[in-house]
Amino acid sequence: MGAEPAVAAPVPASVPPSYRRTLANRPFFLLWISQLVSQSGDFIFEVALLWLVLELTRSPFAVGIIVTGTILPGVLLGPFLGVYIDRWDRRRTLLATNLVEGFVVAALSGIVLAGETSLGILFVIVLLLGAGSNVVRTATGAYVPSVVPVEDLPPANGLLSVSNSMNQVVGLSLGGIFVALFGVTLPIEYDAVSFFAAAALLALIPPVTAARDGAPISAGFRAELAEGLAFIRKNRFMVDIILLGVLVNFFGNGLFAIIAPYTEFVLHGGADVYGFLGATLAVGAILGAGAMGRADLRRSAGTYLFGGGLGIGAAVLGLAVAGTVPEALGLMLAFGIVLSVTNIPITVVMQAKIPGRLLGRVSATFGAFVMMTSPAGPLFAGWLAQRWSVSGVFLLSGVVILVVVGIGAVTMASLRHVQY
Repeated sequence: MGAEPAVAAPVPASVPPSYRRTLANRPFFLLWISQLVSQSGDFIFEVALLWLVLELTRSPFAVGIIVTGTILPGVLLGPFLGVYIDRWDRRRTLLATNLVEGFVVAALSGIVLAGETSLGILFVIVLLLGAGSNVVRTATGAYVPSVVPVEDLPPANGLLSVSNSMNQVVGLSLGGIFVALFGVTLPIEYDAVSFFAAAALLALIPPVTAARDGAPISAGFRAELAEGLAFIRKNRFMVDIILLGVLVNFFGNGLFAIIAPYTEFVLHGGADVYGFLGATLAVGAILGAGAMGRADLRRSAGTYLFGGGLGIGAAVLGLAVAGTVPEALGLMLAFGIVLSVTNIPITVVMQAKIPGRLLGRVSATFGAFVMMTSPAGPLFAGWLAQRWSVSGVFLLSGVVILVVVGIGAVTMASLRHVQY
């Protein structure tokens, strides 16, 4: 379908990253605003969805099933979708996906109003939205290096992370209040509108041609998929991240699936407290993203990654023993900071080291490998929380994350010293 625009001139390597220069880049600015609008509905929708499941089932395991549905498409479809994302115009892909997601959420609103909601219907809905989310995430990550010079990848990804986290702050806070006062329908309807508005903003980005690394030459689906796999095998730092991610994400995604039960059964709070916990985590992510956007990661990305990973393990252990809402809020703030410190360096290194024509399939395949155990994590966490305790799941997860990241920091020299 054509290549992506390359409108940002290269910046000398001696020039530090710049938020001002990045925001002056019109294609990136419109992309960023579209994400800001779209995600403003996502987190309000998240509160409504999970509380709807709890109201229907009163089961942490059922919540785990729904969260698994959001992760599963990225693992099963990611590598295949990545090939097509490299073939297709990424701006048009983002626009079309937002429109489809808007129609899916609008349909869910109608189902809720009709009183026909069931766990099975919700699972199908989240499968569809999970597939759309994976397309948007992969296409956005592949699109950014086409419009932003490599020196400004940290602030660009920092801004995308900040917009996501700002929406968590507002969306989860308001979502919790709206669900508590008005029920789940209004947040779902707003999410549908936000997708349509994001599509309208993406339509304003000019379809300029001439990508950073040229348009991909189609060699057949299997050959293109194999090319992406071969690139991953040849880059040891990516193999190391996959090895870490397989274990860390199993427990990490399990934890996020039981934050709603943690709120109700450990902290004895309602949807409003759940929203504030998520919002506080997002405030921490904003602080971390702001710092990482100013950091020159070209020679220190690995150090930040491992340091952040150890911080994640420590924060999870703290949540395991926290018994009050103020304690949990402080730990969620720390959790958000170290999540940004861990994740932004990974994204930046990937965008800087992967050729533009391969970004879609390599990042999607890489993401599928990193997340391959994640769909089982929420099911395991929900099952264990129901059989043992919610706090016990946090305790086990914190210990495992600390041990895995600590071993990686000692043994994975290629990742510890990765440069771009």
